[in-house]
Amino acid sequence: MKNKKSLKMISLLTAATFAVIMMSGCSAREEKSRNDETPLSENVILTETGEVLEKEEQEVSEPTPQTSQAAGEQEGESETEESPAGESGAHDMSLVVEPPQQQVITEEDQTEPQGNELQLVFLGDSIFDTYRDGTGIPYRTAVQCDADVYNLAIGGTCAALDIYDPQGSEEWTSRSMVGVVNAIAGKIPTDIFANDAAKAILDNPNVDFSKTDYFIVEYGTNDFFNSVPLDSEGEIFNLTTYAGALRYAVGTLQDVAPDATIILCSPAYARFFDGTWMIGDGNSVNNGQGTLFDYKGICQYVAKSNQALFFNAYEDLGVDGYTAEEYLEDGVHFSDAGRQLYADALAEMILKYEETKNN
Repeated sequence: MKNKKSLKMISLLTAATFAVIMMSGCSAREEKSRNDETPLSENVILTETGEVLEKEEQEVSEPTPQTSQAAGEQEGESETEESPAGESGAHDMSLVVEPPQQQVITEEDQTEPQGNELQLVFLGDSIFDTYRDGTGIPYRTAVQCDADVYNLAIGGTCAALDIYDPQGSEEWTSRSMVGVVNAIAGKIPTDIFANDAAKAILDNPNVDFSKTDYFIVEYGTNDFFNSVPLDSEGEIFNLTTYAGALRYAVGTLQDVAPDATIILCSPAYARFFDGTWMIGDGNSVNNGQGTLFDYKGICQYVAKSNQALFFNAYEDLGVDGYTAEEYLEDGVHFSDAGRQLYADALAEMILKYEETKNN
């Protein structure tokens, strides 16, 4: 009887020991599995298009008054606004450090007609405005097209108006794309452009905008930084939206020069940093209205629906997560190689279009 009881106790103890060993093994495997997954979430960024990017460290200098301002913004512009609170998937745009640019101007920035075959007029932000020294996109494009070039770009500006901007001609204050277009059309005085290189061109009686062959319009990156709404349902010409401003610009420029071709250039691929680390790119960072890629899509939509040509600077230049270090200086602005790449592609589009017109 005792032997049977002893055997039963031994069996129970063996079963209990085996169960403890099995539970410990499962727990260890689960812990190892969790630890194996940790590096992925901490060291890489997965974009909305499925591209896997390693977090990059960015060397930054001491912050300047321009550091928190819009891309290429000149002194006196307002700081960017935070994205609307509570938007699904939105990032805190106050964490994004927008790289400042030092404008370079030389005698190669044209302000007088030269009698070349074509006339190109550029409107845009710092992508077109910063380098006015013979290495900028407008100048390089014009050289390849044998064209007179007038660069009306103003760094740090949006396409759209701010919701607080007065819209009456007498009290006009906005240097946005809408403001530049209105100045071209003679609808507003040019005093607000007193500190911009564009004023000398706008005031020059020898510059006839009605003879323009191509208006090249490039905006969107600062609209993204400032969380400008993409569009407004039922108000297609709402000038405080990116799409509404683009529609207005196309229509107004067509009135100024009915024979001109208008090219809408989308914002280009960009990477965004918080001052030290890359926090995402144009595919993944959402300002509460959408990603930079969404602004590209709206620009394409407006071009297609308003008889304008579309230059897809976001996808067709070959600037992406793998080539950004070569073609971008600071995640947003183009390097010398990037500016040449952009100008080559833009000049090719214009020259090909000229061939179709002449055939």
